[in-house]
Formats: sequence, C-alpha cells, structure tokens
Amino acid sequence: MYTMIVDGEYPSDIRVRKEAESLSLSGIETQVITRWKRGQEREEMINGVKVCRLGKHYSFRKKGFNDVLSSIFFFDFLFYIHLKSFSIKNHLGSIVHVHDLPLVRTIRFLFPNKYLVLDMHENYPEMLLALKLTPKSLVKRIKDRLFFSSKRWKRHEKKAIQLPDHIIAVVAEMKEKIMREYNIHSEKISVISNYEKNDFQTVNNEDDFVFKKEVFYLTYVGGIGPVRGLEVGIDSVSVLSTSEYDVQMIIIGSGNPSYIDSLKKRAGDKDISDKVHFLGRKPFEKIGYYIHKAGANIIPHIKNAHTDHTIPHKLFQIMMSKSPLLVSNCKPFKRIIGDSDAGFVFEAGNVKSFVAQVRLMIENRPLVEERIQKSFDLVKNDMNWDDEAIKLEELINELKKDAARIN
Repeated sequence: MYTMIVDGEYPSDIRVRKEAESLSLSGIETQVITRWKRGQEREEMINGVKVCRLGKHYSFRKKGFNDVLSSIFFFDFLFYIHLKSFSIKNHLGSIVHVHDLPLVRTIRFLFPNKYLVLDMHENYPEMLLALKLTPKSLVKRIKDRLFFSSKRWKRHEKKAIQLPDHIIAVVAEMKEKIMREYNIHSEKISVISNYEKNDFQTVNNEDDFVFKKEVFYLTYVGGIGPVRGLEVGIDSVSVLSTSEYDVQMIIIGSGNPSYIDSLKKRAGDKDISDKVHFLGRKPFEKIGYYIHKAGANIIPHIKNAHTDHTIPHKLFQIMMSKSPLLVSNCKPFKRIIGDSDAGFVFEAGNVKSFVAQVRLMIENRPLVEERIQKSFDLVKNDMNWDDEAIKLEELINELKKDAARIN
C-alpha cells in the first residue's frame, strides 16, 4: 500500500489526483487520506484509488480555527488524532507521501520510523505573502499578521524541510531553490511537474458569449487575485483601445469579491467596461470554447518568489489545446515558453511590454501559428503527464527500496 496524505479535498486537487491515479494504474496499490465533510463518502474507490476521509465534518468555521491553531504550533492536532486512530486499524505501507508544508511536521511526529516524502506544490511562505495582497477585513489582516506571517513560515520551512527522507518539487526552479537555500543534496529532490496527459482535450461546448470576428480577445481562465497580474491586461486594453485594433478581455474564474470589484472599477475608470468581460466561473466543459476562440490565452502572473517557483496546470492544458499563449516572464514560463519560442512572453507588470506582444500577435499570424505548433510539439514530445507518470512510478519504486533498507 502506498499512502498519500493531503489537507485539501480529493479528487478536486488535480496534482494529487494525477499522481495517485497514475500510481494505481501502474499497479501500485494507492490510498489517499484526507478530511471528511458532510455529504462525502467516508471511504470510496475513485479510478482505482482508495480514498479515506477522516474526522468529523470539516466545516469552514472549524477549518478557520484549525488553521490558526496549526499555525501557532506548526502542528495539526485534529489530523494527528484522527490519523493516529486510523493508522492503528489500517495498513499504511512503508512510505507516507504528504502534500505541502503545513502537514509535514505532524506526519513526521506521528510516523517517526516511516519513510517520509514531502510533495511541495508551491513556495508556501511566499504564497502566504502573495495572498496578503488581496483586500481583507481588519480582523483578517490582524489574523494574517499574527498567525500567517511569511517570515514565521519561512523559519518553520527551514526546519521542516529537513524532516522528509525525499522531496518532490513541482518545477526545476523549486529544486534549485531548496538546494541553494537549505543545502539539501540534489539526489534527495526529484521534480514531478504539472504536465497534462497526451490525450488531454478541452471539451469545446459552446457558451452564450458571442465572439466577434473583428475583435482580438485576451482570455484569462483561473483564480482571480492580485498575484495573477490581471491589472496589466486591463491597462493594456485601455492603451490599445486608442489604436486601430479592437482588443477586449475575457476574465473567467472566481476570487475575492472586493478584489474583483476593484478590477471592475479599474476598467470603469479607464472607460473600457464594455471591453472587459467578467464572466464568473464556468463549468469545465465550457472552458475549451473560450480557450480555442481566444486571440491570446494570457497568464500574466506578477513575478515574485512564489510565481518563480511553481507552475499552473492550465499552462499545459492550453498548450495541449493548440491555442495561442501570452505569459509573463516568471522563471518557469520563461524557461518553458520563452526559451522554446512556444508562445509569447512579456515583462511581468509592464504594460508597454504586454501591448507590444499583443500587437505582434495581431500583426503576425503566421508567427502565432508557428509558435502554437512548437508549443503543441513540446508538450506532446517532452512535457506530458504520460512520461511524467512513468518517472513518478520509477521514483516510488526506488524509494520503496530505500524505505526497505531503512526499516
């Protein structure tokens, strides 16, 4: 049995689901342990993966209280109690694979003799810093300052990252950061990225938004927050509205209502509300319609220590969809897209740079088509989950040997 432990919901966490299902498909019996919420099955099989949900109903209120308590002690008492009881009655195997920084100390304390794998989805302390850019109430700002200080979590990370026997990073940049900052040997860190399957297809069901042939659409799909850099897109639409081109922006997704209101106000202040379309969340089967119709699918993330060390699934989904890409120069984007001419790259936060790339995409369609093909070839031949799944399987089989030697 191979055991994964995750704080978030399963199977909604795409990375955890792909890893677990791939291991199960390869013949490695896999279970995922997470928290239980009312309405969910306590135990079920999902695509060959055994899912076990522990504890009492993990309500929003309970989560808020537990997050604060866990941040004070860097220890999740609730998960510890429920997982300890579960482990007495159930076989977990020789390896425990924990996802992300917050649970690693708890799991190591509970299983001091098991082989521990830490899967780092992102730069957690820097992610906390990025989240603070979102407008919040005074109470939440005080709560963040007291309990979710990036500096506190950075100090914790320095100690906690020494606890696992092996670390999985999401991009090469994260591996390099861990080696550089914490003096951890290269052999102790593997990179398993957020690639997509070779047979991935965006379902292309039409929606009620009508695309006009004469308009060049900038399409953004994903979470909406300050780190996403959507301001540069809005400001660029404003600049381009004075030119001979009709450029409009589509924003699909959800986020902090106050922040979304600030983006709408920004568009209104620039007198381009009719050119920036906030469409809210859309079901997955509708997303392909917007990706394929876009003049440019944009990922305009601001560049910081968080975005320089992670990578979103949607990048590879867009590449698999043979659709045009415009991304900021965060390190992983620049390496994957810029260095391969697999799309268009602008300087993060720089409206002039963004506008220049949009103009280039409008005026040079053959170049756009050439880069779309390069992008597709790249994911088909080199950066796809089919190959990454084999890499993950081989890694786990090697770690099992290491775990056997330790035990």
